[in-house]
Amino acid sequence: MISGLENPSLTLCVKAQYLRTHAGEVSLPGGKLELCDQSANCAALRELSEETGLLLSGNHALGFLNPIQSLHELSVMPCVFWSDEALEGYPCEEEIISVFSIPLFEFIEQQPTFDRSRHRASKCSMPRWRLADEEIWGLTALIIEDFFLMVFNHRFSLHPLSMP
Repeated sequence: MISGLENPSLTLCVKAQYLRTHAGEVSLPGGKLELCDQSANCAALRELSEETGLLLSGNHALGFLNPIQSLHELSVMPCVFWSDEALEGYPCEEEIISVFSIPLFEFIEQQPTFDRSRHRASKCSMPRWRLADEEIWGLTALIIEDFFLMVFNHRFSLHPLSMP
C-alpha cells in the first residue's frame, strides 16, 4: 500500500510475538485467497482492511508485482495499491501489533545490506533494511526490492554478507 502525493510511503505491519512463525517480523499487509474472494485483488483489499483498517477499493489498485515463491513454498502475488491521501492504519487483528509507514525515499537513501538465503536450495541474496527502528528482511524485503525495480527501474546494489 503506497500513499501520499508529496512524500509517498509504504504501509507495513509488525507481527505479534506469540505467533508460531514470523513472530515480531515486519510484513506487508496480506494473506491467503479465501473462497469468499472473487479475485486476488479482492483478497488483497480484504486483507488490507482486516490487518490495517484501511478501506480502499479496486480503483486504488495499480497492479501486481512479479509472483514470488516464499521459502516455505507458498506462491505470493503482491498487489500494489495507491492513495493520493496519506493514510494511517492501525492493527485490527490479534496477529498484528503495529502498523506503520516508511517514505519510499528512505529505502533508496539507506542502501540495504544483502544476506544469502538460509534455504539450502536457494541462491537468492535478500536485501535487509533497518528503518523506523524495524528490521525489514526476507520475503517482505524481496517484494519491496521487486517493487522498486518494476516501478522505478531502480536496482539495489548487491553487497553479499556471509551468514553466521
